[in-house]
Amino acid sequence: MPYCPKCDMEFVKGITTCTDCKEPLVESKEAWEAEQEKRMAEKAADLFEAMSASYSAEMTTEPEESSMPEGRPRPSFAYVTKRQKCEDLRSSCFAFFLVGGICAACSAACLAGPIRLPLTSGARLMLQAVTAGLGLIFLLIAFRTRSALLLMQKQADEEERRTEELLAWFLDGWDAARLDRAVSEEYPDVSGPEMDLKRLDRIQDIFITGQDLPEPSYAEYLSEQIFETLYEP
Repeated sequence: MPYCPKCDMEFVKGITTCTDCKEPLVESKEAWEAEQEKRMAEKAADLFEAMSASYSAEMTTEPEESSMPEGRPRPSFAYVTKRQKCEDLRSSCFAFFLVGGICAACSAACLAGPIRLPLTSGARLMLQAVTAGLGLIFLLIAFRTRSALLLMQKQADEEERRTEELLAWFLDGWDAARLDRAVSEEYPDVSGPEMDLKRLDRIQDIFITGQDLPEPSYAEYLSEQIFETLYEP
């Protein structure tokens, strides 16, 4: 039977316009509810996909290179410390808990009655189910992110302890004067910005040959820390 979604009224076959609101009628109430449920399911799927993509991008995004004064070597910043990753995970965890809690609260409010939506019973139930499902998904992701955060915090503490040990090891054996002598012996004609690059290369070589480091980018990170300690006021 022809149906008016706005007035929630059905009409006899052959009528095409609602007698109350003058809006065009749809084919039937059942067809309209099915179409509404399909649209809500599509919107929920799109929302979940967008949130998942945002979460994945946030987990893999590395900090951009910062600008450096001209004449000064530009560190790559390819290495992201585990403490930085902790902060990223903490932000993501809070965001998922917030979104999940809002979805769950809205679903409960609709079910209990404080929020009454101008929808038919079938569409209302579908909306509540979708909202509750999204809330559950976001909360599950939040709890998984929190577990990853706790593990990353332990790794960050260990990394910071290891970094302090490596920096102390280097500074116990090298100072700016000794490092400059070693660079000048190998490259007697370098000066200015090129000298800074050779200093960084030399520092990195000392770390790589003297210590078992997990990855080259970590050696670059340590080299920048040493350079700032020895050569920057």
